[in-house]
Amino acid sequence: MQNERVIEADRRPGILAKMLGSRLQRVREVVGLSYDEAAAQLGREAEWLIRVETGFTVASPEEVARVLVEYGVRDAKVADQIIDMARRVAAPPAWLAPHAFRLTADNRDVLLVEAESTLAQVHGFQYIPPLAQAEGYFREIAPYLLPECDVDQEWDLLASRQAHQPAGVTRLLDVIIDEVAGLLVRGRPEVMADQLRHLLELAGSPHATVRVIPREAPLWEKRTCNFDILSFAGTTDRIGVCYSALGVELARRDIYDEWTAIEGHAAVGPAESKAILERHLAALS
Repeated sequence: MQNERVIEADRRPGILAKMLGSRLQRVREVVGLSYDEAAAQLGREAEWLIRVETGFTVASPEEVARVLVEYGVRDAKVADQIIDMARRVAAPPAWLAPHAFRLTADNRDVLLVEAESTLAQVHGFQYIPPLAQAEGYFREIAPYLLPECDVDQEWDLLASRQAHQPAGVTRLLDVIIDEVAGLLVRGRPEVMADQLRHLLELAGSPHATVRVIPREAPLWEKRTCNFDILSFAGTTDRIGVCYSALGVELARRDIYDEWTAIEGHAAVGPAESKAILERHLAALS
């Protein structure tokens, strides 16, 4: 039954293919072409164009470039971004290939979307968000979060995710961590101390912001989970990722409001957050 579910999931269009198709659809609608008109202009069947725009068929970078030429928008700034996305849809990150055999279609979708994101806003309640985890901390908590996993294999995957540069640029990372639950000492104190140093190093980077929700902040149900908000260069698209005891999956609704509520009503600023992290580090040292 599990294999049948995986096979069925693999028949669904990938999220990146749907994003690419959605952008092509928007371009077609902006230039005022119907499916039939656009297909005739391209010399293709309308059914092919429908499948491309819904993600069931993945157009090659060359096909996407030709579509944009025929639509008369090849010189537009957005055209290069769409073609570049088509290249990455056609060729996923090389580091993902050694792990693909053990991932479901949903897991691969999450990692592929994350690899495309140029801004990751990550919230940690029960534990430090994966993109902000130090190696020692990960190795300490992985056996509990991922029972019977190969920790070396899982760290290789996470380290590759952290180092990945979407579209050749350094991803911006915005981290919010709950002081009460997210900064608990898990395992050996020296491991948590190293994790706190890692967070302080991130906070000093021009590519990251680290904020803390202090223990006295108001608590509500929706902030008691880990989640990410992923955004992409050249588009207003946002995709949520939810972490739970059942694993990780793409959010089935817009959860950006939850991020803004936490940001506005619970988290403190970077300077005060740094002081909280330093206080916890001093206590461990």
